[in-house]
Amino acid sequence: MEQALLLKQTRVLDPSSPWHGQVVDILMDQGQIVEVAPHLDAPSAKVLEGQGGVVSQGWVDGQVHFREPGEETKEGLAHGLHVAAAAGMTQVALLPSTHPPVDHAMAVESLLAKGAKAQSSGCPTVVLPMGCVTEQGQGQQLAEMSDMAHHGAVAFSDDAPMDRVGALQRALTYSRAHGKTVMDLPLETDLNHGGVMHEGLVSTEMGLLGIPVEAEVLRVSRDLEVLRHAGGQLHFSIVTAAQSLDLIREAKAEGLSVTCGTTAGHLVYTDEDLRGFHGTLKVRAPFRSAADRKALRQGVLDGTVNMVVSDHRPEDLEHHDVEFVLSPNGMAGLSSAFALTLHGLAQETSQDNAHAAAVRAWSSGPRQVLGLAEAPIAAGGPVNLTWHAPEAAHHAEVPTKAVNTPPLPEGLTCAVRGVVHGTKHWLAQA
Repeated sequence: MEQALLLKQTRVLDPSSPWHGQVVDILMDQGQIVEVAPHLDAPSAKVLEGQGGVVSQGWVDGQVHFREPGEETKEGLAHGLHVAAAAGMTQVALLPSTHPPVDHAMAVESLLAKGAKAQSSGCPTVVLPMGCVTEQGQGQQLAEMSDMAHHGAVAFSDDAPMDRVGALQRALTYSRAHGKTVMDLPLETDLNHGGVMHEGLVSTEMGLLGIPVEAEVLRVSRDLEVLRHAGGQLHFSIVTAAQSLDLIREAKAEGLSVTCGTTAGHLVYTDEDLRGFHGTLKVRAPFRSAADRKALRQGVLDGTVNMVVSDHRPEDLEHHDVEFVLSPNGMAGLSSAFALTLHGLAQETSQDNAHAAAVRAWSSGPRQVLGLAEAPIAAGGPVNLTWHAPEAAHHAEVPTKAVNTPPLPEGLTCAVRGVVHGTKHWLAQA
């Protein structure tokens, strides 16, 4: 940053910080936290008035798609990173299912170079490339995972269910060497093949083929058995069902190296919201029943769900404005992802508890899954902060280019006031 920043009278929400829970001033300069104290003066610094605000470790979105390379017109990396900054994200993990896919080291390096270009123009959000598990993400031959890890890939995912047990087994075995997490979308695609939403009363009334809960539970059970055999680090990218969480809790208690995530949307929407054939809410891991949604919320609150993601998948009008069954899976939820998380969790607990769990699921949780260093808010530490007002009205300061943004609940709260990461920062308009 060209000028030092002094964030005044903001509350720290960071259990790893000695200032956790306290209202302080934070002086930042040259990418470092210079000093933290109840009151500071720094005449040469730019002052940010933080009354009513909260500062936490920078939020990390563990699963986004900016459609670059191949479909840049739907969002693009540079614009997507600015959307992410305005959403409070200091780091974003990019899905590798692009055109062509990220399945070799040069593709990883290309994304890092594009991210560095955006940062050189002032964007504080850093790119975290993920690589494909298999060549072309087709689930057959393993990609050069170790080479990609050496060149900066933070995790591996085909952004699709891994149908071949042998491929998953080998990927997990190799993950013991390179230390990166292998991600699988738990979905048995051959069970009600072609299903477009959760199988239940609503899908029956709508006359649509549903995806049963068992399609997920079977795959979670299978993958856990493979993990027991192969070792390594396994992450379930999007969990949607209560039964799946039960299995994952048991596996964690057993000592298996397994983590899981869900999306902000799964904490808010259910299959009931698809009545009227709302294509925006048609997602690959479907929104399920109210009981499953409640279980997911409890899973975030108790830490079984390690991280919440946006699973941001922008679409343009040409591809989105089609009948429901032809509508592409996914929605562009990055701008409101944290606010939706907070809203969903607050239905089950106090606002303070919901806020603390939401911050954990967007900061320390994804850092654990992706093997990223913590950035405690303390003097001498690196600057990696998200400054926000959880009780202020939510709005998107930098809107996505996408047309498939989700319908938002009334009264949604949490305004992002700014992010500061290294020597770069983004601040909301006053």
